[in-house]
Amino acid sequence: MNGCPMDSRSALKNQREGWWCVNGHRKWTFCLMELSLPLSHCGWNSVMEALGQGVPILGWPVAAEQFCNAKLLEEEVGVCVEVARGRSVVGHEDLAAKIELVMNGTDKGIEMATKACQVKEMIKNAMKGEDGFKGSSVKAMGKFLNAASLQRMQKLKNIQSNLCSNQE
Repeated sequence: MNGCPMDSRSALKNQREGWWCVNGHRKWTFCLMELSLPLSHCGWNSVMEALGQGVPILGWPVAAEQFCNAKLLEEEVGVCVEVARGRSVVGHEDLAAKIELVMNGTDKGIEMATKACQVKEMIKNAMKGEDGFKGSSVKAMGKFLNAASLQRMQKLKNIQSNLCSNQE
């Protein structure tokens, strides 16, 4: 076994987008369909993977900022239902009820799915620029490099000007 689930290997053979596997010491599989699950610890990468695909979240924060993320996603954004917090034990009835709420066409579930799709579009649009895909981080880096370049050019002009005035 090379560390890839059987369906991942067949997907690689069929060259489906979003799949890759690594052979060797790191046995890991990447697939947006596998990572974009509704059950999440609400770490920011997991949140972005789910919402980037328009998937509402069943939150089970465990540590650090995950609690704040879950609260924000539930109360402010409306794309999350918290299942539990930390190491709590959840009865199967409670878990089943929350899964039903999100996944089986309830009014709240439909509302969450709609909002998750809206957030998906927001994420997608945040990566676009006027001339194609160019996110805000890339734009900010470009502005920084332009400013640094202009500042350097100004320093060179000042040095050149000083050298010329000293020769006169």
